[in-house]
Amino acid sequence: MTKRHAERGAALIEIVVALVIFIAVSLGLTSSTINARRTADNSRHAAEATTLAFDKLEQMRIESPTSGDLTVGSHTDAVNPMTVSGTAGGIFTRSWTVTTMNGLSPSVTLGTVGRVDMRVSWPTQSGTATVTLVSYYKLT
Repeated sequence: MTKRHAERGAALIEIVVALVIFIAVSLGLTSSTINARRTADNSRHAAEATTLAFDKLEQMRIESPTSGDLTVGSHTDAVNPMTVSGTAGGIFTRSWTVTTMNGLSPSVTLGTVGRVDMRVSWPTQSGTATVTLVSYYKLT
C-alpha cells in the first residue's frame, strides 16, 4: 500500500470519528432541549392552574354565603375541561370541596366557618398534576 492510500484511509477514519462525535453531541443536546421544554410546559401549566384556582376562590369570596358554590360537599365546574381563560375546551379540570369547621371557639368567630379545598388538575405525560389551594369562608 502506498503512502497516498494510507493517508486516504486515515482521513476516512477521521471523518467517521468526527461524525460519530457530532451525532453523540447532537443527541445529547436534543434530549436536553426536550427536557427543558417539558419542564417549562409543566411550570406554565402549574402557574395557569394556580390562577384558575385563585380566580374561582375570589369569585366565591364575593358570593352570598348561601350560594350553591358554598354548600357543603363536592363541586365541579360546569365548563370542565376548561382553558386558561376559564372557557370550555381546555385541559384543566376545576373542582372543590366545602366542609364546615366545627368546634371553633365563639371568640374566634360568630357563625359557621367553611373550608374550601380548590383543586385544578391537568394531564401530563406521566399522569395527572394537581394544584390545591385552601381558603376559609364565613358561611353563616
